[in-house]
Parts: sequence; C-alpha cells; structure tokens
Amino acid sequence: MALALSIGGCYGNSGPGPTPGAMDDVIANIVLQDTTVLHLTSGDPGCPTSSLHDNAVHLTLVIGAQSASHEVYLLRWKNQREFDDAAADFAACVSGFTASNPGTDVTQLDAYPWRAYGPGWTTQLSAILVDALYATGGATPAP
Repeated sequence: MALALSIGGCYGNSGPGPTPGAMDDVIANIVLQDTTVLHLTSGDPGCPTSSLHDNAVHLTLVIGAQSASHEVYLLRWKNQREFDDAAADFAACVSGFTASNPGTDVTQLDAYPWRAYGPGWTTQLSAILVDALYATGGATPAP
C-alpha cells in the first residue's frame, strides 16, 4: 500500500488528466514502453468478486528482453460514482488475492478511472503502468 501511495506521490499533481481512454489505449501505452503482452484475459479481476468481472483484464507482461514475466490485473470504471462505489469491492479483491498468495508483495495503483494490482511488481513495472495510466487519462491523486 505504501508503494502505491508513493508512486502516486511521485507522479501526482492536483489537475485532472485528459479524457480517459479505453482499455486498448492503456495496453497500447504499455506496449509503447518496450513491454510485451504475453497473455490477456478479459473478465479476470484475479478474485471471485463478480461485480468486478466486467471491468477487468488480466495481463501477463514482459519488459524488454527480460525473462521474468509479471502479472497485472487492470480494471476500468465508466464514471466517478461507479469508481467510488467499487472501492470496497476492489479492496476486498486485492485482500483476497493477497491472502491466496501468502508471502507475495502485492502492489496496487489507483488513477481514476483505472485501478491495477499485481504480485511482485518491480519499480520499473510500476513506473511503466503509472505512465500508461496517466497517458491514457488517468487522474493523478491529489498530493
């Protein structure tokens, strides 16, 4: 959690971002940062919370020529009200994922209309995701 807040703090400003793009736009921005999408599964939020399935994709990413792959669960909401209303479901989802994967550090990001999380993220992966979300219109958190 501290990592998620510190990432937002490093890139945050109080102004809104541009109009948010679609899921494909975020994925394109990830790929433009020398990252390969190995697998993409729509409707997989990483937990059984059915209210999140329509918003979710599960990505397996590889950065550059690295051999390690990284799991990312990316979710998008249509409007601020739905984003806010789903905060508890998202938190429960991340908690459930963490409980199912003991000993694994799980990082999460929030940049309306986007939320993302995953296990074992590197600083480089976190930066790539932050850049992609903000480039696609994700609002930066207030300082």
